[in-house]
Formats: sequence, structure tokens, C-alpha cells
Amino acid sequence: MRKSVVVTLCCALVLAVVAMAEAASDRPRIAVIEFKSKAENQWWYHNGSAAAQDVFVTELVKSGRFRVVEREQLAALMQEKNLALSGDIDPSTAVRAGKLLGVDYLLTGSVTEYGVSETNVNTPGGFGRGRYIPGVSVGKKNFVAAMNARLIETETGEILWADEARGEEGSSRVHVGGFGGGVDDDRMFDKVMKPVILQLVASLKAADI
Repeated sequence: MRKSVVVTLCCALVLAVVAMAEAASDRPRIAVIEFKSKAENQWWYHNGSAAAQDVFVTELVKSGRFRVVEREQLAALMQEKNLALSGDIDPSTAVRAGKLLGVDYLLTGSVTEYGVSETNVNTPGGFGRGRYIPGVSVGKKNFVAAMNARLIETETGEILWADEARGEEGSSRVHVGGFGGGVDDDRMFDKVMKPVILQLVASLKAADI
């Protein structure tokens, strides 16, 4: 009796593993191509495109909808196949890349805005009405990021989904007589770019593809 129960459980476990493997194999394979910077008069910090790729890859894996090619593996494949892909990809290139890389979709796009504007107002200290009036310094930073993304089907080169997102975050500081405080945060990627990427991933997950 005990032996039959063990056999039954083992069979059930094997069937579950097979079912999971089949479900995984049914998921389309996707590669995230490095996003191109089109931000005028702004900056796209060193390795920012690689960081954006990593966030997209992580979030797409977490979605469970795709089998995602890891960034380093994709770079190695592209080097092996002598492929150079970034930003805008025409249909014929997408079809060729899909065959060479063995993927069903390419996710690509561009950074259209990424930078910071800063304003500072300083009032110098001095004596007035018989007493010293301390100087006042007020500073404000405004971080802005915007990105568009497209999902290309490699069999036809057709764009199946496209969207754009924008994020903005401000910080300020006040000093009176050299004392004071506030937020003066330069972590632009975490502040504005990552939320933009998360918006785009959520849009893609919601799309009927």
C-alpha cells in the first residue's frame, strides 16, 4: 500500500515537472536591445543604457510571460553573429536578427529625455536695523526622464506594441546663515528612469499579444 502511494506521488511529480517544462517552452523568447539616446541638450549617464536593459530584463522575467535572453548572453550572441543592433530597427533587420538570435520578439526603443534642471536663489547676509541678517540660499533640482519602447515580431518585422512614458521628480534645499538642509539627491536613474521603465513593462504586460 505504502509503495503504491510513493509510486503515485512520484508519477504526479514527474507529470507536474513535464507540464511546467511544456508551459515554459510555450512562452515566446524575447531579446531586449540597447535603447538609443535621443535626448537633446541633456545627458545619458555612463552605462545608463546597460542599466536600463537590466531593469527591462528583470521585470520581463518576473512577468512570467517571456523567456528572456540575458544581457551578457545577448551581447555574446550579437558578437558571434556579427550583429549591431540599437534603437531604431527596420523590419528586414528585425527578421534577420530574429533568425540569427533565435528569438520571437525584439524589445527596443529610445530615451527621449533625461536630465536635470537646477535653480538657485541666494540672498546675501548683512547688517540692517542694528543687527545682522543671515543670508538665505534656496536651491531646487528637477529630474526628468522620458522613454519610448516598441515590441517587434521577428517573423514579420511588424511592431505589435508601442508606448511611451515620462517621469519627473523634484528636490529642494534651504540654507539660512549656512545652516539648513533638504533633499539634494543625484540618483537620477532610481528617481525617474526606473519608474519610467516599470510603467512601460506594465503597459506591455497588459497588452493583448
